[in-house]
Amino acid sequence: MRLVTGGKCLSSKIVRLIDKHDRFSFAVAWMGSNNRAFETVCKSRSKLNKAVVGTHFYQTSPDVLDEFSCADNFRFFLQPNGVFHPKVYLFESVDNWDILIGSANFTNGAFAENTELLVHISSMDTDDNIKSEVENTILDYWKKANVVTQEEARSYRELSKIQKPFLQRLSGDYSSSGVGKAPIYTDVMKMSWETFLEKVKADPYHGFSERCDLLTEVNNCFKKHSSFSEMGLGVRKTIAGLPNEWNENWAWFGSMRGAGYFHQAINNNDPYISEALDSIPVEGRVDRSMYLEYIDVFRRAFPNGRDGIGIASRLLALKRPDQFICLDSKNKTVLLNDFNVKKSGLDYDRYWDDLIARITDSVWWNTPRPVDDVDKKVWDSRAAMLDAIFYQP
Repeated sequence: MRLVTGGKCLSSKIVRLIDKHDRFSFAVAWMGSNNRAFETVCKSRSKLNKAVVGTHFYQTSPDVLDEFSCADNFRFFLQPNGVFHPKVYLFESVDNWDILIGSANFTNGAFAENTELLVHISSMDTDDNIKSEVENTILDYWKKANVVTQEEARSYRELSKIQKPFLQRLSGDYSSSGVGKAPIYTDVMKMSWETFLEKVKADPYHGFSERCDLLTEVNNCFKKHSSFSEMGLGVRKTIAGLPNEWNENWAWFGSMRGAGYFHQAINNNDPYISEALDSIPVEGRVDRSMYLEYIDVFRRAFPNGRDGIGIASRLLALKRPDQFICLDSKNKTVLLNDFNVKKSGLDYDRYWDDLIARITDSVWWNTPRPVDDVDKKVWDSRAAMLDAIFYQP
């Protein structure tokens, strides 16, 4: 009897035990694909006696359901009462057997970075009573589980796609960049609404009331006009963060004065910029697919390049200040440092995944709309108002 940790040594041990024995069974809460152990199971399915896998929280890879749909020796818990959560592996031959019991699911995480611990028991350690108990336990799971049809496997894959971003965010993993602090270590994410409001009102560089007035005026323009292209040039320039006489505070929330081609596009009332901004609703939650649609159309206004997160986010922040912040040279360093997000390589995808997703998961952002009229204005513009906290002249 001995202890086994996770990582590559666990994956290698499972592979060796499958190769060593005549048949094997297992019951796990979740199962991943794209790892050596899974490939061995697929190649050794003639040895597979019984496999029972849970699917709670969509943590099991859709590839597993595809691979073993309609299989006689592979069953799934699709809708358990509570969470199906065992981790037990049984390997058998005529004269000997091995059992692994512990914390490790049959997942990529267990075979890589997770901290796992299992007990390896063999026929050399004890009599067959423990083996019989494990067999009966797996059999009991087996009777309660179901064979998955191909149609159920397809449905599971589609549902898994929808749930994946939420599951990543729950685990503190916001993007494939592999950077960023866990929310508990991020000051701005765990900030209370009261603290957030106090910091916004204490803006040492701009007038708090004037910030609110600017966003209110712009919001009224979006509600009055059905399209960005219908607005006067001064209004469009204010929204774009470009010099104009319509509003003297046009540079607040991110000046785009140096974006020459963007300035020209606004002057010419480029239809793609208007179409992109019009695709973002004035009210209601903006999701990632809507944001990416905006970006796709927005970039068509720049066939020769010279677009970027700064100007794209400036337009978003003025139309939907509740959900977007203009990321520019005056706030980027301090804001991204708080999230431990790298400035280099911050593209359109990472602006959403590393920043906006974190903002909308923050404590202050999810506080109910306050009753006070002034506080309401801040709440209605709470993402853009981060500029008041992180602005550095």
